[in-house]
Amino acid sequence: MLNLQINDPELEDNLLQIYGNNKQSIIDAFSQFLQQQKIINDVIISKKQIISGDIIDIDTAFDSVIDMYT
Repeated sequence: MLNLQINDPELEDNLLQIYGNNKQSIIDAFSQFLQQQKIINDVIISKKQIISGDIIDIDTAFDSVIDMYT
C-alpha cells in the first residue's frame, strides 16, 4: 500500500474545495490522472520509436497480441 501526504497548503485547499472530505473522489481523480499520464507517456515513447524507425508492421503487432491471449 502506498500512502501519500500533501505538504502543500494551497494544493490541500484546492482539493478540499473541489472534493470536500470525500476521500474516494480524490482517489478516483488521482487514479484517472495517473492513467492519463500513462497514456501520454506511451504516446511519447511510441512517437520516438516511429521517428527512430524502431517500428514493426501491423500484422506482426496484431499477431503478437493474439499470441499473448491464445
